[in-house]
Amino acid sequence: MRIRTAATAAVAVLGLSVLSACGQPDQATPQATGTAAGTASAAPAPVDTPDALAKVTATGPVDFKTAPKIDLGTTPISTTTVQRRVLTPGTGSAATKEDTVRIRAQIFNGTSGKLLDDGYGKGRRDEGYRLGRTDLLAGFTEGLVGAQQGSRIAFTIPPAKGFGDSGNAQLGVEPGDTIVVVADVSDVHRGLKQLEGEGKASPDGFPGVEFADGNAKAPTVTIPKADPPKETREATLIEGDGPVVKEGQFIAAHYHGVLWKDGSVFDSSWERGAAADFPIGVGAVIPGWDNTLVGKKVGSRVLLVIPSKDGYGEQGNPNGGISGTDTLVFVVDILDAY
Repeated sequence: MRIRTAATAAVAVLGLSVLSACGQPDQATPQATGTAAGTASAAPAPVDTPDALAKVTATGPVDFKTAPKIDLGTTPISTTTVQRRVLTPGTGSAATKEDTVRIRAQIFNGTSGKLLDDGYGKGRRDEGYRLGRTDLLAGFTEGLVGAQQGSRIAFTIPPAKGFGDSGNAQLGVEPGDTIVVVADVSDVHRGLKQLEGEGKASPDGFPGVEFADGNAKAPTVTIPKADPPKETREATLIEGDGPVVKEGQFIAAHYHGVLWKDGSVFDSSWERGAAADFPIGVGAVIPGWDNTLVGKKVGSRVLLVIPSKDGYGEQGNPNGGISGTDTLVFVVDILDAY
């Protein structure tokens, strides 16, 4: 069961996520669509351009305010592997798949040279990506692995690691097109894999929470023998010391959700074995999350009791077995904010 109230069209953010842009998703982890690599369709076979990025130039300071002037050189650019070139060196450790990066990027169709997405456009700001996410195009992740803070890099995303044989008509990517990304890297950091230490006991009237198998495993939640509260209630069981979660950021979190009425588990990222990533404070998740998790610190464990009005409302969520009157209980470990 997905905790979103509506799907986030991540393609509108950067154009490189395989999240669905419409419909009511039913899982909490990122959901792939048929636009990703591996979709069967007739498409021209890619022809490699040796040293595809050799003539790419990007002039202007790497200050994350000024859009660089980019010249791709000779087009078409076509690659069968991810090619990367450092245009301006950075400092610090090279990003790995364990890290989160923040970038401002301009994205081009390598065949036509057309600009597909401008991260320096009006109202835009640097955007964060946890490289361990499964909803990002494989070539996008591979291109950012190795990036350093303060650098400007260019890399290609070949069809096999991008939108496959079907392309993506919404973005202007035809079958067989290679994507070219020029990115300024503003930050490289590593989020938490799991929280450390034991949380304090739940306050009176709240469900009990026990992590008998450690913080890497799902907790046991015990519902009190009482009627659920009529308003959303929250309790911080572990106070983190990381950055404060801000409205509009993505957060990476482990969470475990049960129904107050019978304690049954309806969703759990711990049980799936992978943290979930989602935007917070912008209406992409249920109000009970938006209204409580903004302002918390990374490294915190939060216990939430959410009545229907701050959850899925009168319609409930049939895919998760949630009725229109169900009160939801969540344990949320905040691992990163970006």
